[in-house]
Amino acid sequence: MQSTVLSTILSRMNRWQDIERIEEQFKIRDLDNALREQKREINPPWTLRKRTLRIFSGVVEYPVADDHDELAFLEPQNIESYRDSARFYNTSIKQFVQQVNSTRNLLSEIWKDGSKILGVNYKTKQVGSQLLSTAEVASDYTASEDASDITKDNVVAKKGNSSIRFNVVNSAGMAVVKNTFTAFLDTKYKNKYHFRYIYLGGVPTSIDLRLQTDDSNYLTGNITTQFGGQVLKINDWNLIAVDLNTATEVGSFDNTSIASEMVILNDAPTGVYYLDESSIKEWELFDYWYYGLNSIITLGNTSPDQKYLFNSSEVYSTDSKIVGDDEWIDAIMYDAMLVSINEKENSVIYQEIKGRREKAWTKLTERYPSMVPVIVTQKYRFNHNPGGSGYYNRNI
Repeated sequence: MQSTVLSTILSRMNRWQDIERIEEQFKIRDLDNALREQKREINPPWTLRKRTLRIFSGVVEYPVADDHDELAFLEPQNIESYRDSARFYNTSIKQFVQQVNSTRNLLSEIWKDGSKILGVNYKTKQVGSQLLSTAEVASDYTASEDASDITKDNVVAKKGNSSIRFNVVNSAGMAVVKNTFTAFLDTKYKNKYHFRYIYLGGVPTSIDLRLQTDDSNYLTGNITTQFGGQVLKINDWNLIAVDLNTATEVGSFDNTSIASEMVILNDAPTGVYYLDESSIKEWELFDYWYYGLNSIITLGNTSPDQKYLFNSSEVYSTDSKIVGDDEWIDAIMYDAMLVSINEKENSVIYQEIKGRREKAWTKLTERYPSMVPVIVTQKYRFNHNPGGSGYYNRNI
C-alpha cells in the first residue's frame, strides 16, 4: 500500500520559506481540509474496499460497511459474462421507492433516520424463500408473560391485508408471542435467515427471534437493530432477522420438524404492537465494492484507520501516513499550500504553487476516473389521460 509519512510532506512544504514560518498545526489543518475537499472531486482507487453482501428476494434495505463512504458498484459474485451482470439502474431514493423503472434491478444509497443504508431491489433472480406466516390467522398465535389480547387487525398491515395485534403491559420484562404452523423439513436452513416484520409500540431493550422444533428445542438470535442496520424504531414497521448459521441452538433443534416460531420482546414498554409476515430466506452472494472513509494510517497500524490527520480528540502525529501514490500526495500538498500561502498574500509564490496544483490535479483525474454510479431518474409525460396508455418516459 503506497503512502507518505506526514513528516516527509511537511519537509517538502517547508522548503518554501513563507510556508515554513506557519505554525505546524495550521499546516496540518490545511492538509486535512485538502483531503476533505478532494472527496468532492475524486474517489481514488486506493480507497476502494471489497466486501460481500447477501441479497435476499423481497428485502430492499441493507446495511453498509462501517467504513463505507460511497458505493462503487454491486455485482453477483459468480458472474462469468456480461449477461450474468445485475446491471443495476442507480436512481434517486424517491424513484427507488416508487419503483419507476419496474423491470430493472434498482440500486440507491438511502439516508434514513440519519443512517446511510443501501437500497437494493434485485429482480433478475428470485432467491428461495419459505413463508412461515402471513399473520392473517389469529388462532395460529398465542401470547404469554407481558403480552396478551391476540387479535387479527385489518387496519395496520405491512404485507397483505392484515396483521396480528397484541398488547404489552410491562410487568415481568418479557412479552412472548408464539406462532405455530404445519411442521416442515429444511436441511439447508443454515444457508438462510429468519425474517419477521414487527411494528413497535415502544422500543424494547432487545428482541429474541426463535425458530423452533418445540419450546425446548430451537434456534435463537438476539436483535438490537433492524436488518438494514438502523436502530429499532417506535410507531413504525421494523424488519428484523437472524442468521440461522450463527444462531444459538438451545436443546436439540430438529431440521426435519420445524413447527413454530417465537418473538420475545425484552423489557418492552407498555403499548400496542403488531406482527406481520415471517419467512426464512436464502441469499445470493454479491461483491460489494465501495470507497472507504479512511485515508490515514496511524502509527502501529498497517491499513487506513483514521479519516483525517487530526483525530477525534484533536491530536495529530507526524508519524501518521497519508495513503495514495506520489501524484495524489502532491495534489493534496499543493491544495494545502495554496490556503497557507494565500493567507500570506504572496502573489508570486501563490501563482507558482497554483500552476503546479492544476497540473497535478489534471493528471490525477485523467488517470483515476470515479466509479461512483451516476444517479439516473425518469421523467414521465402524459398526453391527455394520466390513467390511460398514452404516455411515455425518458431518462433525465
